[in-house]
Amino acid sequence: MAKSGAKKQHEANKAQLKLLASVLNYTTVFHVVVRLCVRYKTAKKWNVVFFACTLLACRTSLTSLRSFAAPTYDADGELIDGGGSLRGGLTEYYQDLIYVGAFALTATTYSDWFWMSMLIIPAVGGYLIITKLILPYMSMKKQASEASAQEETKEEKRRRERSQRRQAKRRGF
Repeated sequence: MAKSGAKKQHEANKAQLKLLASVLNYTTVFHVVVRLCVRYKTAKKWNVVFFACTLLACRTSLTSLRSFAAPTYDADGELIDGGGSLRGGLTEYYQDLIYVGAFALTATTYSDWFWMSMLIIPAVGGYLIITKLILPYMSMKKQASEASAQEETKEEKRRRERSQRRQAKRRGF
């Protein structure tokens, strides 16, 4: 028997996935009707390629979110686990990709320059790689080298303490 937390998680995931699917479906239909049917003379081959790539990326993200949020049932068909949370972690980036793609599909019915908004995705990815992977690794190496340079060996410590004791004796007399 599922706990109330698992049921709430399942319902929240279901609602969020329904919202994302409807946003993606409506923007896709809007783009096809306006750009490819009404304004078909302005649709070039590269527009269709960008449309297909954007739709593929968004559908792949939605499929990944669905598989991540899939609930687990026991043999009797009762809910055991409500699925993974769609809040936080990598799932937020999948949702952001869907929203950026939906914006691009809607806005490109007005101007082709809005395809440039899809460049936000690799820019954010590069920023995250630099700030979350590369810079912490470099600062970790720098801190380790500084710590090893400052670390005093036992022999150096013994010599320093011995010289301090000698200086203290000389001052005492």
